[in-house]
Amino acid sequence: MNKFEHFSRYFRFLLATSERDRKRVYAVRHHVFRGEFNYALGDDLRSDFERDRYDATSLLCLVEHRDTGRTAGCVRLIMPPRGVGPTLEALPLERFCGNSLKDLPLHPGRLPRDQVCEISRLAVPSLFRRRHGERRTPAGNVAEFAFPPEHTRTFPLIGVSLFLAATAMVGFVKRHHVYAMMEPKLARLLALNDLHFHQIGNIMEYYGKRAAFYIDQHRAVADMRPELADFYTFIQDELHPHFLSASEAAESSRLA
Repeated sequence: MNKFEHFSRYFRFLLATSERDRKRVYAVRHHVFRGEFNYALGDDLRSDFERDRYDATSLLCLVEHRDTGRTAGCVRLIMPPRGVGPTLEALPLERFCGNSLKDLPLHPGRLPRDQVCEISRLAVPSLFRRRHGERRTPAGNVAEFAFPPEHTRTFPLIGVSLFLAATAMVGFVKRHHVYAMMEPKLARLLALNDLHFHQIGNIMEYYGKRAAFYIDQHRAVADMRPELADFYTFIQDELHPHFLSASEAAESSRLA
């Protein structure tokens, strides 16, 4: 059994389609971004939920530890809608980091709006970032939440798995031009796992040293080595029923 198969035994993936699950996402983001890293993110800094205006038209994904039901991480996919004004039609990357973007054919402003999307708000709580044997995190003593070592050895895959989940969501919505603001070292780590993001912006100060990156979802899926492709298919298969249910509910609501 390879490392991805081990991970699949201990974690599950779901789209946050209910209000309860969306609040789980917002609570984790509040804990990680505001509590752990002191980032002033979200439209209401007084709230215990970190959310903003983009969440209403985004897909939100959770990875959940099977045995405990704890949220091990989350990510969202932003899809700019049409006809809602320039603020929401622009990707956050364009809005907040537009001056750092290089004038390239892959600049999001050069592409059809219904083909672009942005991966953002990836968060993994400290409980799932620690290595086996560690008993303290910035949040304090977590010995009471000790996991078996065979579980903790898979924790480093949570971040990669969330990018794969986002890749699956991109496939569902058929917007294959994908952008993200990230640290260059994260892009190098993802490249080791066959996700080759290309830097299209200068490094700037944006909650740390970050730059704009781009990946073509079609090429990303085609370039995966077999064991990663199998893991991607597992994630895709877990998420797809959630996506279909949400799409059917949205269509029923539109026709009502």
